[in-house]
Amino acid sequence: MRGGRRLPALLGAALLAGLAAHLPPSPARGQAPPPVSTDNVPAACTVPDALRDLAGPMPRMASLLKEKRPVRILAIGSSTTAGAGASAPGRAYPPRLKAALERLLPGIGVVVRNDGVGGEIASTTLARMRASVEEWKPDVVLWQLGTNDALRGITPQAFAQVLREGVALVRERRLDLVLIDPQFFPRIPDAALYEDVVGSIAAVAEEKGLPLMRRYAIMRFWQALPQPVPMLSPDGLHMNDLGYHCMAEVLAGGIARRVSGTE
Repeated sequence: MRGGRRLPALLGAALLAGLAAHLPPSPARGQAPPPVSTDNVPAACTVPDALRDLAGPMPRMASLLKEKRPVRILAIGSSTTAGAGASAPGRAYPPRLKAALERLLPGIGVVVRNDGVGGEIASTTLARMRASVEEWKPDVVLWQLGTNDALRGITPQAFAQVLREGVALVRERRLDLVLIDPQFFPRIPDAALYEDVVGSIAAVAEEKGLPLMRRYAIMRFWQALPQPVPMLSPDGLHMNDLGYHCMAEVLAGGIARRVSGTE
């Protein structure tokens, strides 16, 4: 099944929830509101809960927070991680993620390392990830992948095999792994292949029980709003400052809910 077949339904549900998404989520009856702040988050970054949810556990980070120990996060991937399109290195998503996590999880000690290299396909990133995991010894790996594989015509089957190898690498070391799928942009050359790669990531995440940031669906949601939110840089491919800010805020919110016991 093509991964893109489920995306229209997801997008439709997201659009129906669009207005409600601009309000804080209501706590369940008898429960206190989750201690997750939304201060300083642009309204443009808001997404429905269905898209914000990472849908997978992060036991190592949750345990470290419970023990009040520092957390080391490795952000690895291609140009999105490196920050192509941002006006300055500090406006890429990894440094913004650190600031967002420190706000959402008061008292957290967190270091976020940016290991992004523009233009890489997943197999090349995987080779670097092996070295980074051994050398830096992170607790959490954020793996942004898929865009360049789709644009270069890597088959979804070959791509999924590399992804599974990366999952095995991280899990053998009992680290948390969060997958981040490709960005949406209007001029995708081969939309069917691109959505197949997006679908491959979703399928592996579901198969392995991994947290997944569905960036493609999130950006489609922003694009489909009555007043679309401009999240791309002038090149029409990479994210701009607001896009990276919102990416970091949505990801931080999803992580916070997974590790703070507020799900």
